[in-house]
Amino acid sequence: MLKIYFRDRFILASPLYYMSIKKTSDTQATQELVIQVIERGVVEIIEKDHLLEALRGGKKLRVKFGIDPTAPDIHLGHTIPLWKLRHFQELGHTAVIIIGDYTASIGDPSGKDTTRHSLSLKEIKNNSALYKNQILKILKKDQTELHFQSEWFNKFRLKDILELTSRLSVSYLLSHETFRKRLENERPFMAHEMLYPLLQGYDSVMVKADVEVGASEQKFNILTGRVLQKQAGMEPQDVVLTPYLIGTDGAQKMSKSLGNYIGLSEEPNSMYGKLMSIPDALVRDYFTYLTELSKEEIQNLVEGGNPRATKALLAHIITEFYWGKKDADEAAEEFDRVFAQHQIPSDIPAITISKKEINIMDFLVALNLVPSKSEAKRMVEQRAVFINDEIIEDWRQTITPSDGSVVRVGRRKFARVRIK
Repeated sequence: MLKIYFRDRFILASPLYYMSIKKTSDTQATQELVIQVIERGVVEIIEKDHLLEALRGGKKLRVKFGIDPTAPDIHLGHTIPLWKLRHFQELGHTAVIIIGDYTASIGDPSGKDTTRHSLSLKEIKNNSALYKNQILKILKKDQTELHFQSEWFNKFRLKDILELTSRLSVSYLLSHETFRKRLENERPFMAHEMLYPLLQGYDSVMVKADVEVGASEQKFNILTGRVLQKQAGMEPQDVVLTPYLIGTDGAQKMSKSLGNYIGLSEEPNSMYGKLMSIPDALVRDYFTYLTELSKEEIQNLVEGGNPRATKALLAHIITEFYWGKKDADEAAEEFDRVFAQHQIPSDIPAITISKKEINIMDFLVALNLVPSKSEAKRMVEQRAVFINDEIIEDWRQTITPSDGSVVRVGRRKFARVRIK
C-alpha cells in the first residue's frame, strides 16, 4: 500500500492502477484492470471494442494528444488527458504530443460564439517553449514524441491547402455544433475558422495515430482526423474523450482567459491556496481526475471525512506531485498561518508608490491587486478590501498611503506599501 502522509497522520491510498497491472499474474484480472485504466475519467470511447482488442493483442499504440500554446501555462484541466496518456505509457504505448503552433494562430472555435483572438508568432513561440517541461512532469520522456504542426504545415503551398480543403464538404463542416449555432443565432464566423478541424485532423494522418485522447468538446475535430485517415488509406484512430475540469469559480470550464485556472508552473503557495479555494462540490471530481486514489477511497473521504481536512489532503497531494513534499508542507503551513490563524503571509510583495492622496480604486490598481478600476470598485462594494485590517466601504474614498501599510483584497491578495 502507498502511504500518503498528511501532517501528523496518514491515509492509505491504493497503488497506481498501472502498478497493479504489472503485478497481476491472472490474465482475466489484467484485462479487467486494463479496462479500468482506459475508462477512469473518460466520457466516451469511440470504437471501444476495437481499442480493447488492440490492447489485449499486445499491439504497441501511438496515442496522440494535441494542445495549442495559447498561454504560457498548462493548467490542471489539461492534465486530465495527459494522465490518460501516462496510463497508456505504463501499458507500453507511445504518447505523441502535438504542439498546435498553426491551430493556435486560428484559435479553436469549439464552444465559442465569437471569433477568437489570433496569437502572434512571437506569442506562440514563447508559449511553446514552456510546454515541454510542463508536459514531462506527467509523461515519461523515453515514451514521448513531441511534434510541432509546423514540421509539416511549413511545407504547405496553396495547392496543398486547396487539396486538403477538398477532402471535406461544406455540409460536413457546418455540422460542427459551434458553426451551426452561430448560423442559427446569426453570429458571424470567419472562413479561416473552418480550417481548424482540418488542421487538427491532418495531424493524425502525419503522426499515424492509432488513438487520440482529447477533451469532450474536441469530439468533432478528433472525428475529422478519423475521416482524413480513412481517406488516406489508414485505419481510423480510436478516440478516448475525457471530461473538462470546472475551474476555481465552481461554474465554468477551467480557462486561462477566465482567470479560474491553476497552472502547473504556479508557485506552491499559490497552487495550494487555489486548491483550497475550490467549492466543496468540486472535491470529488478533482480527486477522481487529478489523483490516483480509488473510487472507494474517494467515496470515504468525500462522504465520511471532514470537508476542510479532505480538501487540504487534495491540495497537498497535488502540490506535492508538482513541487515535492517539502514545498507542499510549507505551502500548507503558510495557508494555515494566514487563513486559520489570521496572520499575514510571510512573502507579501512590497510595492513602491508616491505619498500623495489617491482614490482607493487607483490605489488598488497601482498595487497590482486588481486588474482594473471597475474590479476595484466591485471588490470594495463586496466589502473585500482592507488596509491594516480596516475595511474600506466607499469606492469614492481617497487615502494618503502610509509606509508599511498592508493592503488585502479578498482572502488571498496582499501587498505592502513602500513610500518613495
